[in-house]
Amino acid sequence: MGKEELNKIIAIKKMDLEECQLELNSRYYPTIVRVAMMNYISILQEQLEQYNELIKREEIA
Repeated sequence: MGKEELNKIIAIKKMDLEECQLELNSRYYPTIVRVAMMNYISILQEQLEQYNELIKREEIA
């Protein structure tokens, strides 16, 4: 996977993360939905960290 592809994936994941956080904080959702959204947010954050690590490795190599 090239750096350009990684940057595109990161941009999309960041937008998704921001949208989910905004939705979670701006509306009322039942507890189970809030838990699922928080889980998805944490997964997105982990994925972003992994992609950022990949980019750092590519810059070093």
